Amino acid sequence: MTHSLDQLHDPRTPPADDGRPIAEAVVDRAIHWFVLQSSGHISAADRRALQAWREAHPDHAHALARLEHMGQIMQGHNAGAPDLARATLTRAGRMGRRRMLGHLLCAGAAGALLWCGRDELHALAAPADLSTAAGELRRIALADGTQLRLNSATAVDLRYDDKARRIVLREGEIEVVTAPDPAGRPLSIDTRDARLVPVGTRFHVLQLADHSRLGVREGAVDILFRNRGPSARIEAGQQAQFDHDRLLARTGLNESTHAWTEGMLVAANRRLDDFLAEIARHRAGHLQWSPEVAALRITGSWPLHGDQPTDTVLASLERRLPVRIQTLTRYWVRVLPRAEG
Repeated sequence: MTHSLDQLHDPRTPPADDGRPIAEAVVDRAIHWFVLQSSGHISAADRRALQAWREAHPDHAHALARLEHMGQIMQGHNAGAPDLARATLTRAGRMGRRRMLGHLLCAGAAGALLWCGRDELHALAAPADLSTAAGELRRIALADGTQLRLNSATAVDLRYDDKARRIVLREGEIEVVTAPDPAGRPLSIDTRDARLVPVGTRFHVLQLADHSRLGVREGAVDILFRNRGPSARIEAGQQAQFDHDRLLARTGLNESTHAWTEGMLVAANRRLDDFLAEIARHRAGHLQWSPEVAALRITGSWPLHGDQPTDTVLASLERRLPVRIQTLTRYWVRVLPRAEG
């Protein structure tokens, strides 16, 4: 069942919990959406994005439902909860997302402190085998010779046994460079939408809110859809978008989509909204943009290393495009049309 954006669970009845761990990256994203909803500053575009994220995977819906349930209990004890949420968001530059959530949920009556993050929130998340924080990139050599690169805010599990090698992409984006396994075990990459079976290959795969994107640089990759539709093979030099049912699009490989593997952010006549969505994956907090700037085009390249690299990228947009950057807090930035005159 899909909940509307404004629907909250009855605080007397916690959402069903099947006991499965939820990825740390999913919990972090749920916290982001919960804090934004509670602030009273959520836009129509944000609501659509939240709805898409909530519906993209059952874990997303469950994590957000649990936080909403906790928030309802707190609000029952503290009539000032909405004002507290707004005030907390404006002070977000001085606290992390988990600390923000703790402030929001723990400032109520002492009798409700048992609900305060300590058990409920941490029970949602089990550490991934491999992960990156927002803005972090990692390169890992696995024991079987496979090379992995993890993009920002990514979580991966390894499921290796004597019969098979499975890499489970919980959240984010990875690049995989395969190697022959001395034990002859087949390799597959499990995503929310499909199982990917590489054929002597180098490729990258990204999970977005409502679909996944695959780019193949060498070899080929077979896509086996979750809903068991006909499989699709993506060859070297191609990229594809797909969901759990089918292939949505197949095009030539866009070289800029894997520039992150070299520590770069690259745009070649790219729509600004698409570019900003990629920037958002490399920074903590909330990055918003006005619909009026979405269709602008941007070309350039920027390094993803150094101190606050995405701040540098955003600042450069003001010099290149008719936009202005509005920084509400360190964790809340908006890209708006530049005022005329």
